[in-house]
Amino acid sequence: MIPSINNIVKSIPEALSIFINQIVYDKVSKGERVYTFSLGEAFFDVPRFPVTDENFKLGYHYSSSMGQPKLRKKISDLYRKHYGAFVDDNTELLISAGSKVIIYMLLQTVLNDGDEVLVHEPAWLSYKEQIKLCRGIHVPIPYDKTVNEWEEFITDRTKVIIINNPNNPSGYLYSQNDLENLLEMAQKHDLFILSDEAYSDFLLPDDKFISFASVDKDKEHCLVVNSLSKNMGMSGWRVGYAIAHQNVIEQLKKMNQHLVTCAATVLQDYMADHFDEILSYTIPQAEEMAKKRHMVLNIIDKLGLKYLPGTGTFYLMLDVSDFKGTTEELVYDLLINHNIAVVPGLAYGESTEDFVRFGIGVESLEDIEKCIRVIKDFLSLKKYDNSKIVMQMKQYGIS
Repeated sequence: MIPSINNIVKSIPEALSIFINQIVYDKVSKGERVYTFSLGEAFFDVPRFPVTDENFKLGYHYSSSMGQPKLRKKISDLYRKHYGAFVDDNTELLISAGSKVIIYMLLQTVLNDGDEVLVHEPAWLSYKEQIKLCRGIHVPIPYDKTVNEWEEFITDRTKVIIINNPNNPSGYLYSQNDLENLLEMAQKHDLFILSDEAYSDFLLPDDKFISFASVDKDKEHCLVVNSLSKNMGMSGWRVGYAIAHQNVIEQLKKMNQHLVTCAATVLQDYMADHFDEILSYTIPQAEEMAKKRHMVLNIIDKLGLKYLPGTGTFYLMLDVSDFKGTTEELVYDLLINHNIAVVPGLAYGESTEDFVRFGIGVESLEDIEKCIRVIKDFLSLKKYDNSKIVMQMKQYGIS
């Protein structure tokens, strides 16, 4: 018999979007055509740039736990030029192996046991589990609460408010007024605002992204996280970064040293050497993705379906509350019997149980409309017999 395993880890569910995508991969491996709206990445056309022999050799070795200096400088310049946020690349910025691990390390850095973390729904599904792993208390804010109403959820145990700007999965873009209100709350109640800005480029040209680092200029309440992986369409390369006060970065660096050491050296050098060239390819494609999202919303409007308001990212939250079964039954019926993969809204919060996340990053507009029509047919049913799908779900190990 093996020794006991950590109870917190045992209590954490498998990431639902990844579970669904595994079914997708299994179906594709059998030669099936699956319409995939469950993926959390965009597929950009990015050329291969040269890697020097020197960089390749250096890539075999560790590099700074703060991140390669030349890449930190590129990121600092980007935040100053595009977002009006002045970031000291030597003391206020740290690069590591993807924004996901950085969020976890930041929470470990600032939370004590039992501290509360407010998260507005719908929320990226790993926030809740990372908070739990850090022995914090996850406090959800229902999706229909505006920023002006969030203060009612703050207690003397609240330590962090997490926002995703623009939001995965609704696409909501936080305004200047939203962020200023959050800063006032943070100052009044001595809190951190963790602003996950991984989708900052996925906006229409006329939409204005505002980084929390430009609002909290002294960075006394600012924990900004962003990802070169998402914005540059390089999710497999796992390169992200944090922007925060020097005192926070000094502690975060220790976490990075003990958990990661450094992001991949060769990839950091590659990104630094070709930073502007890569962005010249990816930013227009991210804008095209935002335009595509707008066209998808026009299709949804034409079909008379409802969704949560939002303008950014390559996701949207479809309202499926008219369905006569459960949202889980709908999701797995779509996947198993119609090869349409979406993610149930419950993965992103209890208040969004009657929604599904619908990602537009992979499929064509023609196929998107075809699949939304299938979803509409389900929502139009007067009665739903769930006997078949319940049996099929059991066959997939879904209780």
